[in-house]
Amino acid sequence: MIKRRRILKKTLNKITDKIENVLDSTKRNLDDIGMPIKTRKIAITGLSKSGKTVFITSLIDQLLHQKKISLVTTKYKPFTAILKPPKASMQRFDYYSFSKSIKADSSWPNGTEKITSTILEFESKTRFALLGNSKFRLELIDYPGEWILDIALLGIKYEQWSEDILSWMKDLNEPLAEKYLDEISKLNDNSIPEEYEYLLHTKYFNMLRYFKDNHYSNLTPGRFLVPSDLMNDPILQFAPIPKSSSKLHKLFKKRYKHYIKNIVKEIHLEHFKGFDKQIVLIDIVEALQNGSNCYEDMKKGLQNMLSLYDHKNKNFISQFLSSSINNVTFVATKTDLVASSQHNNYLALLNEMVEDIRRELDVSHIKTNTQVVASIKCTQTVMAKHNGKTLSCIRGIDSKTKAMVEIYPGEMPSSFPAVDEWDIDNYAFEEFLPPDKQYKKNEAFDHIHMDRVIELIIGDLL
Repeated sequence: MIKRRRILKKTLNKITDKIENVLDSTKRNLDDIGMPIKTRKIAITGLSKSGKTVFITSLIDQLLHQKKISLVTTKYKPFTAILKPPKASMQRFDYYSFSKSIKADSSWPNGTEKITSTILEFESKTRFALLGNSKFRLELIDYPGEWILDIALLGIKYEQWSEDILSWMKDLNEPLAEKYLDEISKLNDNSIPEEYEYLLHTKYFNMLRYFKDNHYSNLTPGRFLVPSDLMNDPILQFAPIPKSSSKLHKLFKKRYKHYIKNIVKEIHLEHFKGFDKQIVLIDIVEALQNGSNCYEDMKKGLQNMLSLYDHKNKNFISQFLSSSINNVTFVATKTDLVASSQHNNYLALLNEMVEDIRRELDVSHIKTNTQVVASIKCTQTVMAKHNGKTLSCIRGIDSKTKAMVEIYPGEMPSSFPAVDEWDIDNYAFEEFLPPDKQYKKNEAFDHIHMDRVIELIIGDLL
């Protein structure tokens, strides 16, 4: 009996050895032929001042160092992540310079003005050691939100775009808009390009930049705001004017059509092919601080940013995209500007702002999520005296005085105010600098809820 057991054990060991040899050989062969690694593409977008550069910098930092994403690391198998070079056709997101600016210099990096890429390669153990480790890649595409606004122009003719813009300007009650409208009132069927071409383009260009600096979001063309490699390019030299038979109108119309075809369709839209998920960053604080006009303009801008998923869109856009994106996550940034007790109200405001958009995406069979985060936590919630009362205040380095301050940020409402009740003085939130601290080697940024976003991005792959 004992002898039979020994023979059986010996036989099983031989079989196990052969299986291991076959698996090892198979793995080596797969490595030799360069089997493709699964890549998940994430588009990260946001309107101006939404904190996109800081968000991506923190996201990469958390994935590389991991010690401050406990929700992810305690729930899933251990993993490693390394940075890989982007595709040759893409510009690299400058993570190292941005993180150094924040950690070593306690200063915020400048925003990016081009489409950039970051590729991270992940490796984790499988359940069975014989199968080796599992690998996948995550490609993060940093996409200027202003450029995405132009996708809403696809299928819209120059005459319609001009009419919409001019109608919007008439309702603005803004001096620059009034001056522009006065200028185009001089046009007629005999207007020639040499007299008005540069003048009108420059006035419209400067007006859009002024509006951007003064909390407007829904501004087109986006390349007027973030021209990148098209700065001073003649393709951008057009502006909205009333329909006429003038040579000026024909010239502006020709350039507009050229811009839509060669920039918006062939460059901007091309980058959205093959995306799996999209993250849309939103600055709720900016909307509160600047009143109902800013709020409505921001909502319209977000709707236009996501118009390429509109289920009513029956033209080439939906065919072009092939419904590749299956999830959109809306993220309200700068959560650390309010006390921790107010975070639930902050989330309620985000949900209110994107409610209609989420309904449209749901009809298009695209899942949505919402989350509030502080990409880099700059404040601490403390109890302090304010007007004789002990209240939840926040402590941080004031961006203007560069001094440590304790302030009472006010109550964060659970719903946006009615137009006649909106008092922007109630929402005078301060801006803070990154924390002034000595980071240990491989220490990640402090954050609020970045681990929840990471779980939404790669949880199913770990």
